[in-house]
Amino acid sequence: MKKSTENSYHEVHKVHEVSQKHLLRNAFPVYFVILVYFVVGAGWADSSKKDLTVTDVTQKVEEAQAAFQDAQMDLQMKMKDTLSGTQQNSKGAVKMKSPDKIFVHYTQPTEQFLYIGGNLTEMYQPDQKTLYQQHNGKGKEAAPVYLGVGKQLKKYVEISKVTLFKNSDSEVGLLFVPKDKMTAGFDKMKVLIHKKDWWPYEIEMETPSMNSKAKFSNISFNQGLKESLFKFIAPKGVQVVEGAVF
Repeated sequence: MKKSTENSYHEVHKVHEVSQKHLLRNAFPVYFVILVYFVVGAGWADSSKKDLTVTDVTQKVEEAQAAFQDAQMDLQMKMKDTLSGTQQNSKGAVKMKSPDKIFVHYTQPTEQFLYIGGNLTEMYQPDQKTLYQQHNGKGKEAAPVYLGVGKQLKKYVEISKVTLFKNSDSEVGLLFVPKDKMTAGFDKMKVLIHKKDWWPYEIEMETPSMNSKAKFSNISFNQGLKESLFKFIAPKGVQVVEGAVF
């Protein structure tokens, strides 16, 4: 029975990923961007290493978000297909504004523009002259598994076995292993967080077919980012495709 369940789990993911193959490479990096957006915060003092627990980290992350107005950083990602061994590297710049706005300008492997705000997600691909739009309804509730991981951190703690795999003077690492992989959508997730501001700077995720790692650098907070940065107006002649971006 256990073997059958595991096979069903991998088959479900395989069907889902094949059906969305034309957008996988373009949309997958946003999972990590969204994760970082909802795990933001600044201004927390360091804690005693021996006293720090998963509950402590969860509380600090949640409370630190109250100080977040906007943030910007550079993004580097590596994604490896576990079956073929094919690897793709991505680079970009991320801008975020509380409570729910995200703008990502990808520069590698191809130029792309991602906009997220409220219940609308848009991915513009200039080389294809195509704009993909997804109306999420209730926002993060209808989005991929990583949307809202930080904002709903307690929820993900509840559905996972969470342990501290690292606790140094400068950073802490959380390991998430879901209790039910079928509903969680991932096999394992690691998040490294700087204690100086409680911002995640490295995230790793494993699924049945993909291993991914995202690193964030040159992070700055509360620079007064303008609302106009998070609004996209499609150029003339662009094809608009309604449906799932992810």
